[in-house]
Amino acid sequence: MTRASARSVPEATPLWLKLSSYLILTDEEKAYLSELERNILRQPPRSDLLQQGEKYRDVRVMREGWAIRHKALPDGRRQVVNFVLPGDIIGMYSTLFESADHSVTTLTAVEVACFPPDRIVELFRGFPRLAAALAWSGAREEAIVAERLLSLGRRTALERTAHLIVELLRRLTTVNMADNGHFTLPVTQEILADALGLSIVHINRTLRRLRDSGLIELNGQRITVNDVRQLASVGQFDELYLHLIRAPKRLERAFSGEERRPHAGGAGEGRRKM
Repeated sequence: MTRASARSVPEATPLWLKLSSYLILTDEEKAYLSELERNILRQPPRSDLLQQGEKYRDVRVMREGWAIRHKALPDGRRQVVNFVLPGDIIGMYSTLFESADHSVTTLTAVEVACFPPDRIVELFRGFPRLAAALAWSGAREEAIVAERLLSLGRRTALERTAHLIVELLRRLTTVNMADNGHFTLPVTQEILADALGLSIVHINRTLRRLRDSGLIELNGQRITVNDVRQLASVGQFDELYLHLIRAPKRLERAFSGEERRPHAGGAGEGRRKM
């Protein structure tokens, strides 16, 4: 395998920014990510990037635009399980599973980078720090889905909606797509209803309540969060599940070679003394 040249570090992409929130990437790692994203595909709104049950063809990195991950019952009823934002990966587990267990559909025009699944294996072999950052990204997405389940099962309509808005603000801030509480929300009330398990009428009423309270402002697809702390309080939002942290020191030590496994003899001696 030939690693990408680190001489010229390209402009930051959403994936780079997202992974950099966990690990401080080297120039070589940044160059590799740039090379990984060199093949660009553009798709219009309401395009299926992945269909439930189909075989994985490639891995895609969202660079621009929004999409939804959703699952459907045979009769067509749908549940939105997550939003795909810039920096998110579609098909990251394609090396482990043959077929997709969910669908991904664009909400806006999107730009995605595409690469074959075997590049993930290559990355794990040649860039273990990047592999750890990708594992963190995957674990965080699972945590987001688990948090959504908690919302559907226990939070009220007002709490669910407030919680989702704060979550999206936090995620978009990581990739420089939110500014001082302002961000674009290209999501219809129908999509919000599918994501939050509410009726469109209930969503409309709940958004109006948040707006009338002064917590948010809505101007078309533009949303402004006026008081993040208060909105988070309304939604009982605890950002622990987003894992907005730097990599643990023990992980950095492992990559630097500072940590060593105990000698087999020493371990054996310890067992014999028991």
